[in-house]
Amino acid sequence: MFPWKSILKFSRESTKPIYLQLADAIIKSIHEGHLFPGQKLPGARVLGDLLNLNRKTVTAALEELSSQGWVESYEWKGTFVSNKLPELKYKPLHNTGFREAVGETGRKVNKFRFLESLYLDYTNVRLIDDGVPDVRLSPLDTLYAYHRSILSKNAFSALLKYNHIEGDLDLRMTLTSYLHTTRGIVTDHQNIFITRGSQMAIYITVTALLKKGDYCITSLPGYQIVDNIINHSGGKVAHVAVDNEGIDVGEVDEICKKKKVRLLYITPHHHYPTTVRLSPKRRIELLQLAIKHNFYILEDDYDYDLHYDNSPLLPLASLNKDGRVIYIGSFSKCLSPSVRVGYFVAPKEIMEAANKLRRIIDRQGDPLLERAVSEFIKSGDLDRHLKKTVRIYKHRRDYFCALLQSNFSEYLSFIQPEGGMSVWLVFKNAEMLKNLPDKLLKQGYLLETDNIFIERFNGVRIGFASLNDVEMDKFIETVKHILD
Repeated sequence: MFPWKSILKFSRESTKPIYLQLADAIIKSIHEGHLFPGQKLPGARVLGDLLNLNRKTVTAALEELSSQGWVESYEWKGTFVSNKLPELKYKPLHNTGFREAVGETGRKVNKFRFLESLYLDYTNVRLIDDGVPDVRLSPLDTLYAYHRSILSKNAFSALLKYNHIEGDLDLRMTLTSYLHTTRGIVTDHQNIFITRGSQMAIYITVTALLKKGDYCITSLPGYQIVDNIINHSGGKVAHVAVDNEGIDVGEVDEICKKKKVRLLYITPHHHYPTTVRLSPKRRIELLQLAIKHNFYILEDDYDYDLHYDNSPLLPLASLNKDGRVIYIGSFSKCLSPSVRVGYFVAPKEIMEAANKLRRIIDRQGDPLLERAVSEFIKSGDLDRHLKKTVRIYKHRRDYFCALLQSNFSEYLSFIQPEGGMSVWLVFKNAEMLKNLPDKLLKQGYLLETDNIFIERFNGVRIGFASLNDVEMDKFIETVKHILD
């Protein structure tokens, strides 16, 4: 008999709902090869009896797995592991935490090359961003109340001195538990490095890993800043296409056969800029390719907490193999862009290289702010804030997409995103999109050109989270006047 009880582990003491824990456990069992494509799962009643769970709890877990594409249900037949997943070799159960990866780590720091600076004048204009939180909803009063409380304690003076280069120890300890509870990532505080936002995390990890001539795979369209960082570090960029299942992993395989690929950058949860998520099948295939071709995966999970229709797929880092996935997160997207606290999770050898590089560009972060963020998480205030903002942003997404559909269906197309703070719009007329920024600027709106991808895509990424209903109405009315 299959050992369901010993393989599907969950904790009744966890704050995460049991049905989501069960769904996560089944996903890990699929990934480890204990469950294989086409395998029939026990019915909800039988599995519930085996695990001492309510039938409704098991049903909810199976429905969650179905919505994510891991299982398929057929009337009168039952529920089966999806046949669309690649067959995986059986692996003994083990701790999937980070281990030191094999091979050259590229710890040498390259000489700096300064890129062209970009200066934007935000005076007297309304910025149309590519997806940032509404600062009016930011709980900064609560966050800085913890900041003031820390300053009032006798031990606070230690935080005013030179501190850990890797970031505040208390925050790293808090993140160890937080990442395990919310994202299924098993790690240790020694594998967590605090940065001033996700962009610094990308810069440090890319610069630490790439030697001159090494290739990093990114998507096209993609996050241009990452391409700039790669070029600045002396590396080379290789692009792969994106469709409605995420990046084309077949192209990744072909590139790796021809070029020396050291790293792959990806935003699997909500691809930047198109907002699509990487399918379960491609997630597994990508992890297999990382092992096959011996490259690192840099997973930028910039808005994991903002999902509206289903529970989010767990990060690639939760299924980490041999420390090949470097996980990047940030509090700037869920709190405020001004809260410059991000982090990455990586194997030991990358941490050592990052420590050296951090001392060159930024001796340390802000220990007081980092400690305040730690207290904000431990108190439960972050969870409460996320529940509130997810509800608000879901309404704004629905309202914005309804306005787009009713006003611009003849000019553009889009797919309503499952999460995040922006929508990817594809214009039917490239010239219309090309002229839009200048015409909007005359009406008092600044649409940054970095958000626009005209060549080959005729696309633009527009954020909705920072606009309320009235502001959306006004913006849409302005755009409609321009396009008509």
